[in-house]
Amino acid sequence: DCGIVVNKEGALNQIEGGIVDGLGHAMYSQLTFKDGAPEQQNFDRYRLIRNNEAPLEIEVFFAENEIAPTGLGEPGLPPVAGALASALYKATSKRYYRQPYMILEQETAILG
Repeated sequence: DCGIVVNKEGALNQIEGGIVDGLGHAMYSQLTFKDGAPEQQNFDRYRLIRNNEAPLEIEVFFAENEIAPTGLGEPGLPPVAGALASALYKATSKRYYRQPYMILEQETAILG
């Protein structure tokens, strides 16, 4: 809980960005090593979520309270992997236990 939201637009942007970042990590982020060095040393080999793959709308709600304002940080990111795994299970009847969930490009078709 970030307490009283001082800058609602900024807070919304922070949470929405965390959610999109979390989706990208859960679906695509994979770091592999060869001879002790990472094989993905730049963005040409490290898959990120694309803008056209991000949700068009994300609903964010802040609880109104009288708690003193605090930092918002990245609370939008951590719950995304579990939420996406549950959504994929509901859509495909297949359980996803390890990330990244979408290793093959054609698998993204199930997301519409």
